[in-house]
Amino acid sequence: MIVLRKDKLDLVEPTAEVMHKAPQPFNFEADGDSAQSVTNVLFDRMKQLGGVGLSANQVGLDMRVFVMGLGETKIAVFNPEIIEYSDTEELFNEGCLSYPGIVLGIKRPTKIKAKYQNETGQIIEQEFNGLTARIFQHEYDHMNGTDYTDRVSKFKLDYAKKKFENKRKKIIKKYAVKTMIEALNVNKDSD
Repeated sequence: MIVLRKDKLDLVEPTAEVMHKAPQPFNFEADGDSAQSVTNVLFDRMKQLGGVGLSANQVGLDMRVFVMGLGETKIAVFNPEIIEYSDTEELFNEGCLSYPGIVLGIKRPTKIKAKYQNETGQIIEQEFNGLTARIFQHEYDHMNGTDYTDRVSKFKLDYAKKKFENKRKKIIKKYAVKTMIEALNVNKDSD
């Protein structure tokens, strides 16, 4: 039985080995009784981190599992396989919990057909469209040891990182100045 605690599941660095290899298939014969708890912990952690998808390997778990959803709509995906891609593609900005603040324009098929197991081990074949297709493909990349940064040029990735760093510096400067002014005003009033 697999025992997980969401408070012990931190995001691993994007350079971690577990992020650059395909995770092991989830074994329902050996660990099927743990599938629901794995699902619950991943959903809880995803929600805490503010994401719409989370792969097990992003939190250091070597298992072919991811969750996706928003609000009450949740899908647990074990041992996924994309079996069909649409010819129609769309460019859309994506972020990733493993790269906070980095937004990249990624071109992906707008529709896919996937085969996977749910948390009870049932084999599901399902079509996904639009945003759910994009989220599925993004998490599926993690299942193959890649991520969205592998889908852009080094130039675009470096530009996005620089843009984020400049934004971060502006925010820090703005709030540092604001808090210093507040501190000076407090000291002035107490004189």
